[in-house]
Amino acid sequence: MGKKNIEREVRELIGEEEPLSVLRGFKEEEAYRLECRKYHFYEPNGKCEQFIKKVGEGEHFVVLFSAANGVGKTAAGANIIAHICFESENQYFNYPLFKNWPYPKQGRIASDPTNIGKNLIPALKEWLPEGRYKTRKGRKDYESIWTTDNGWGFDIMTYDQDAKEFEGATLGWAWFDEPPPEAIFKATVARMRKGGVIFISATPLKGSAWMYDHIIAQPEKDLALMGQRCYIEADVEDACKQHGVRGHLEHNHILQMIAEYSEDERQARVHGKFQHLVGLRFKAFSRNIHVIKPFEINLKDYCVYEALDTHPRENDMATWLAVDRKGRKYIIDELWLKCQGGTEELAQRIKDKAQQYRVVRRLLEPAAFIEDQHTEKCLARTLVEYGLHYLKASKMRTQSDRRIEDALSFQQLGGSEEFIKAPEFYIFDICVRHIFEFEHYSWDDWTGKIAEKKGQKEKTIDKDDHAIENVGRILIQEPVFIPPPEKRQQDEDTNYDPFD
Repeated sequence: MGKKNIEREVRELIGEEEPLSVLRGFKEEEAYRLECRKYHFYEPNGKCEQFIKKVGEGEHFVVLFSAANGVGKTAAGANIIAHICFESENQYFNYPLFKNWPYPKQGRIASDPTNIGKNLIPALKEWLPEGRYKTRKGRKDYESIWTTDNGWGFDIMTYDQDAKEFEGATLGWAWFDEPPPEAIFKATVARMRKGGVIFISATPLKGSAWMYDHIIAQPEKDLALMGQRCYIEADVEDACKQHGVRGHLEHNHILQMIAEYSEDERQARVHGKFQHLVGLRFKAFSRNIHVIKPFEINLKDYCVYEALDTHPRENDMATWLAVDRKGRKYIIDELWLKCQGGTEELAQRIKDKAQQYRVVRRLLEPAAFIEDQHTEKCLARTLVEYGLHYLKASKMRTQSDRRIEDALSFQQLGGSEEFIKAPEFYIFDICVRHIFEFEHYSWDDWTGKIAEKKGQKEKTIDKDDHAIENVGRILIQEPVFIPPPEKRQQDEDTNYDPFD
């Protein structure tokens, strides 16, 4: 076909208009069309992709995205909402919940009041398809009620509202953008009576410690095994163009941001880790390193040291620490309760636990040896009457803490799992209270205006430290393996070494 014939056909299609202006109009229309359904073309970075996958798979009730500033967590949350409510062929949302929603078509978004107008609502308007939703303020100073043209609805609430205001409605999903107060989270959980999913995108600054305990520490083993909760952690480098996957930040810009953060802020804002962990006394403690699965503690190859810390109002704490033939140490058992039957019940509980071990020494807090001026009796003497003989433990708390710090320290070879220096002791994962205290025992600090005039305190907070006291009192005694008496040499030979 000749050139003149082609021009004739184009003229017949577009009339007498200028061809270039027509093509320009096509491009503008296409650009407008793409802009109105921008969520179809959203490309998350690697960590945001993991977050989207965990929500979309529908295998977890609570999904936490603990992310540094700048990672793109709010944009990821807005796109999750867009793909829950509207159809899309975006490859990063090819998961069951986005394709076939099984829960009520009612949701809720909650955040800090300052974040809603500044970040959250602009993100929703950027990514939700234009013309397919309506908003109204509903007695708020921001657009709090959102409805779509295909039957979805959700409201936006703030963390300064009373927790009772979060009750009532039956929800299918809830998104917390930044850490929610615990009471508001629990009130929202109760709204999922017909099933649903809760997802949290947060930079875990102060006030978020409860989320660490509930979602990451996961003391309820049965729920953890069922996949009730999960979390993804994102460093700011995960959003880096040079070092991340589909990153959007320049590396030199990241370095400029980091340089302006305080040391305390970097934990959360740079690494996406919980800021309450900054002040921990034992920073070397790691669940991945120090917490292990239980194994058999036989009488021949292990001796056991016991420590007891009692309190008139709080729970009593007992610790059992085993030492093997090579001098390695293991916290193998614990007792953490307030006995309603007094000292007699406490003694019986301790003996029930201890009978399975070869206990070679018992240590008791020094206050238990102080005699009452009226009865001329003390707790240590009362325990003797029940067959439990204890030695007075050390009062040297500072030295005990330093001894624990030394015992926790380890060094690995170049990012591998091989140790150059292994830790001195490990904790069985059944010792939930011990693990809790190692993850919460913190330095004390000045507050208010006085903090501006004083340096850091050299003392720890006198809270969540009963198991810590027991471990320190045992370690400062420098426990060693004590072989069993000769009469036990006929015991069944057991390969005791879990690492050999």
